[in-house]
Amino acid sequence: MICPDCRGENIEGADVCAFCGADLFGLKLPQPVTAFEDRLASAHLRDIAAGEALSVSPGDPVFLAIHFMREQSAECVLVRDQDEKIVGILSERDVLLKAAGAGRDLMAMAVRDIMTPDPVILRDEDTIAIALHKMAVGGFRHIPFVDHDGTTLMVSIQDVFQHVAPYIPHQ
Repeated sequence: MICPDCRGENIEGADVCAFCGADLFGLKLPQPVTAFEDRLASAHLRDIAAGEALSVSPGDPVFLAIHFMREQSAECVLVRDQDEKIVGILSERDVLLKAAGAGRDLMAMAVRDIMTPDPVILRDEDTIAIALHKMAVGGFRHIPFVDHDGTTLMVSIQDVFQHVAPYIPHQ
């Protein structure tokens, strides 16, 4: 995609020009053909029933985070520092791949040691297509987003699928 301001060549679908910072959102977007494509491109994260994201602290023991996740039936939690800034995300996958194993003391291991730092955070006005793209590229099953009043919500790939499933064409 060529930036109309500086004529710099950008990756197709980029929101901002990598050279001059110009807004590229909405330029030369393909038009949806099916109801399913239209739903992906027009529905926003705010349209999905998402729950408020749960949080733990970076210094909390992994055992406590796991207990909290099980108690709340959550598959992941955000990791917030003492200023409430999001510094990471801890998912079931992080626990399984980085903490589980013989000889691992989950009481002595801190969340900061196994969390995924600097998670992608979207906005409630972002489309479902953007969320799916970020999830696919990053290999995420969950992605936090901030709604209009500043509350951080968590949406899963399962939430997205349930929302778009009625629009998938059946042949």
